[in-house]
Amino acid sequence: MKTINVSLTTEQFDFVDSTTAKLGFANRSEFVRAILRLIVRKPEVLEESGEIIFQSPPTKSRKKIINSFRATKKYSDAFLKDLDDGLKDSPYFK
Repeated sequence: MKTINVSLTTEQFDFVDSTTAKLGFANRSEFVRAILRLIVRKPEVLEESGEIIFQSPPTKSRKKIINSFRATKKYSDAFLKDLDDGLKDSPYFK
């Protein structure tokens, strides 16, 4: 298996922890793998009222995206740097 690191807000982290326990998953990784298996097997779960929940960003400008996140004042400089590094690696922005 491969490992990835994911940054979550406190609320997202708490949700993952509580849902993992509530649904009886062995750990967070198994919970996330179950979500991914569901999406692979039933991609229609990504649709809500005819709208796809996961959409491409409205712009291909990394700078605009980073500035939008920064403007919320919810994200640390370290997070914004990591986000920008990730966007640089994404083929969507090339």
